[in-house]
Amino acid sequence: MAENIAGRGPIPHRDKILVAAVGAALTLGTVQASQAQAQGQRSWQLEEVTVTARKREESLQDAPIAISAFSGDGLEARGITRLIEIGDITPNLTFQNNPSFGGASSAAAVYIRGIGQKEFLPTVEPGVGIYVDGIYVARSVGAIFDLVEVEQVEVLRGPQGTLFGRNTIGGAISITTRKPEQQWASSLEATMGSDSRLDLKGMVNVPFTDSLAGRFNLASFQRDGYVTRVHDGKDLGDDDTLTGRAAFLWDVTPDLEVNVSAGFTKDNENGSPVRLIGINYAGPIDPDTPPLATIHNVGASLAAGGPEAPCIIPGVTGTVNTAVPACYDDRYLGSGDRNYGTAPTYAKVDLYHADTTISWHLSERLQLKSITGYRDLDSHFARDGDGSPWRVTQFVDALDQQQFTQELQFLGNSEDQRLNWILGLYYFDESGENTNTLDFSVSKFVSGGAYDNRSAAAFAQVSYDLSESLTLTGGLRYTDERKRFLPDQYIIQNYFAGTGHPMLDAPFMQAGSRVLPHLEKQIEIEETTPMLNLRWQVTDGTMLYATYSEGFKSGGFSQRVFPPQVAGATAPAGTADIDLIPSFDPEYVTSTELGLKYSSDDNTLRVNAAIFDTRYEDFQIQVFTSVAPVTKNAAEVGITGAELEVTWLFGDGWMLETAAGFLDAGYDDIDTSETFVDAGNDLERVPDTTLSASISKDFNLDSGALLSARLDWSYRADQEMDTFNTAQIAQESYSLLNANVSWRSSDEHYQVTLGGTNLTDEEYLVSGIIGDAFQSYEGVYGRGTQWYLTLRYNY
Repeated sequence: MAENIAGRGPIPHRDKILVAAVGAALTLGTVQASQAQAQGQRSWQLEEVTVTARKREESLQDAPIAISAFSGDGLEARGITRLIEIGDITPNLTFQNNPSFGGASSAAAVYIRGIGQKEFLPTVEPGVGIYVDGIYVARSVGAIFDLVEVEQVEVLRGPQGTLFGRNTIGGAISITTRKPEQQWASSLEATMGSDSRLDLKGMVNVPFTDSLAGRFNLASFQRDGYVTRVHDGKDLGDDDTLTGRAAFLWDVTPDLEVNVSAGFTKDNENGSPVRLIGINYAGPIDPDTPPLATIHNVGASLAAGGPEAPCIIPGVTGTVNTAVPACYDDRYLGSGDRNYGTAPTYAKVDLYHADTTISWHLSERLQLKSITGYRDLDSHFARDGDGSPWRVTQFVDALDQQQFTQELQFLGNSEDQRLNWILGLYYFDESGENTNTLDFSVSKFVSGGAYDNRSAAAFAQVSYDLSESLTLTGGLRYTDERKRFLPDQYIIQNYFAGTGHPMLDAPFMQAGSRVLPHLEKQIEIEETTPMLNLRWQVTDGTMLYATYSEGFKSGGFSQRVFPPQVAGATAPAGTADIDLIPSFDPEYVTSTELGLKYSSDDNTLRVNAAIFDTRYEDFQIQVFTSVAPVTKNAAEVGITGAELEVTWLFGDGWMLETAAGFLDAGYDDIDTSETFVDAGNDLERVPDTTLSASISKDFNLDSGALLSARLDWSYRADQEMDTFNTAQIAQESYSLLNANVSWRSSDEHYQVTLGGTNLTDEEYLVSGIIGDAFQSYEGVYGRGTQWYLTLRYNY
């Protein structure tokens, strides 16, 4: 049975959906039987979890949506310190740190139920929205947060097109930070561990008056990298972060509450731990794409004596030719955690944010909420994309962004409490610039440009109790967007100038030539997304629900373009200049979902399950028709799946937490001639099975102290890292095992935790990178076995 669940046996993907539903029923039956025997013998109960996924506080078990919720204390108990790590414990969630071509060390690539986005580019939107205290985080760079002073993390699976809106086509991740309290409190924490890890955290909570309190925290994270650059000894993958936040809570009146906070994060690191895995000597998939590695090797061969001294010929010369010193070949593969690059490598992020939330109870049944947020991102990153001393592909990026958001919510209910409603207005504005300086074997040029995006929306959601057990909820959101892009792209140097090559030495390839016209292009988008939900409270502890919802991911621009787009040469004759700037339309989803939520009478067991079907039209896919990937609406996608989460207190202090996710995802239709992607390919970064299990035990010592021990296991099935399903960067199924033991004093002032991660020293890809023209297969691997010791003092 275990083999089948892991995806290695004969169970077809679609049948796994039934496995999850049947598993939920079996779990209910068997566990209820054991509970009946032990009823009244336990005093342990599961804590009630309150979520705000529907913009109002309600119990997790009462919310008729597929949601995983993790308290800050619960994440600390698991040893989870970064947001990216929740991907190991959430069904059908892939959360990766993806440096992509630029080399950012904190670029989030998030996929829920098979839908997401791996690129950090500001002209391409994510498929999963990340929110901090209700404020949308638009850019993925800097979105892999260190979890400091976090109250709760909620993962909403499936389209969230009504209450959350744009770019939540796959789901949303909502982070809630801890608010100030009306009592003195402070804490100090230090974590020491493998790779010279040293994390320091400090917090103080100050009640200034009976109505005003402040909470202040400062944290530093230091750790050595685990991939060494042979050229200069730099350790890639290091951590050097300083972050802080100040929050204030002002109870103006019993009916008016104001929360204000401001904070910063500063990362100054050596760069992503990218290793060269292999080189595609056969050349790009698209025959019209210039093969940059081959071009370099032809030049190296000529410099060494001509065609009689070839660098690499597949099947003839092997994969290393030391007779030609400048060959780009397998001698530079990053075995033993080495990187042979020599170009600049760094990753710097400066992030500042401020927000204000005002909650005003206008009457007993009417509340007004205002959420205002501002974020300022300034980042610089670079890496050597070929992983060698030679100039094949080298990247330098500068990304800055400023965003402002304003949301107004009116929440109310009827006198008999049967009707609950929310009306909202939303405004989002961002602007910035992303400049990419690219140095390739054929040319050095500047890509990117300035962007300016604005989105406005009005939304409403109404819930009505049809009876004591049936509740009908309907929602609607209207979104109006305007997006602008001003390319500033030009060639700095042509390395083939004067050679007479018909393409590489063409007039439009010379220094000073524009890659794209220096014109501002604008697109406008209007969408209306509905939602309908029926909730049936079968018994006090059992609830069933059904949901139909729609969503969309915004369109945008392909800002990476090369060679230059010239009408009559690289574009059809007569093409208007403004049409040379490539853009793409939104993608759309319709989703149906059936769910179950169960809580036992004695509150020692929770079972949540869901099955779903989603259909995507105008699916945005990266098309490698030249040096740079271009995004086009060239596919339709179907995804069916299931999820199961079980939490069980099965003895005094014993707790079992399990989660399972199953997906059957594929292309219903795809333009193969346009994309070079086979219709039978798997979607990238979408394992068909994700499993996790945790078991913990609390021991009450005679001294009054508490000793806790836990073991965490997670499993991910095979997954592809690109749309081509390139074997060299595919990741086979793997498991991770973590464990820790914690002691807390009887007065709760002191806590000591000893733990380890990846105890089986599993080697696995966090992210894979391939550019068709670059011919290099690259990967970022996870750290091996790590140990840590945490000391905490609370006052």
